[in-house]
Amino acid sequence: MSDARRHPFVTVRVRSDQLEFAQLTLWELGAIGLEERDETTLVRGPAPGRVVVVAAFADETTARHALKEIREEHEAEIIYLPHEDWAVEWRRGFSAQRIGRRLLLHPSWEKAQNEPDDVVLTIDPENAFGSGDHETTRLVLQLLDQHVTGDERVLDVGCGSGVLSIAALLLGAAAAVAVDIDEDACVVARRNAELNGVASRMDASSRSLGEIDGAYDIVLANIETRVLLGMADLLLARIAPAGLLVLSGILRVERDELLAAYAPLRPEECVEEGEWCACLLRLAES
Repeated sequence: MSDARRHPFVTVRVRSDQLEFAQLTLWELGAIGLEERDETTLVRGPAPGRVVVVAAFADETTARHALKEIREEHEAEIIYLPHEDWAVEWRRGFSAQRIGRRLLLHPSWEKAQNEPDDVVLTIDPENAFGSGDHETTRLVLQLLDQHVTGDERVLDVGCGSGVLSIAALLLGAAAAVAVDIDEDACVVARRNAELNGVASRMDASSRSLGEIDGAYDIVLANIETRVLLGMADLLLARIAPAGLLVLSGILRVERDELLAAYAPLRPEECVEEGEWCACLLRLAES
């Protein structure tokens, strides 16, 4: 039985080259916060060449399910913190960060130390992917900072916390449609839209991509490559003439395969961080 006086964390030990995959898996299993650690009081230090990932979960049931799944690939265990330490502990991994020329991303529990020209983006990821902490999210935000010029209609597929849609709106886009198969993520996205004052311009729902109509100036999809490969036709059908498609969640070694699947579009820019890349493709005017 879960103890209301304590909160569960799953600690996972992985090789350094497995880190990104393990982090994505933990988000998908319901983690509400991730932190990479070395020697700490919370976990033992890893062996050379290995990394410890600590994943916070809101309840023991979700944590135990995640533990069962992640143990199929990695060494993992559950640890607990007292109730009074919970809020402080899971938030430790999230802090303000600058992305691109204009964006300052920060959580609501921190006061933004912004400059006059900063575009301040307030995100509480809760149990949805998209804190800005992962390379795949930062790369898309970087591209949005460069390419949103104003009044665009945006479609965000696999929106998670809503961070990408909200960033586009704050940068000047006119409206955004955000979809995710996880209704809980949509709830988080709507809350974050309220935090940033853009709720009236953002529609977040669990509709499937096939249920979305219309054409969009910017289409965003920060999803793993195997999923992106299967939805090429659906994404291409939603791009307006001269529109942009931004794809992320792509390992660098997978980039050529992915670009081949989206061959009707012209690759304009690919940005990289670590093992990951994001690609901006443009639909040429007919």
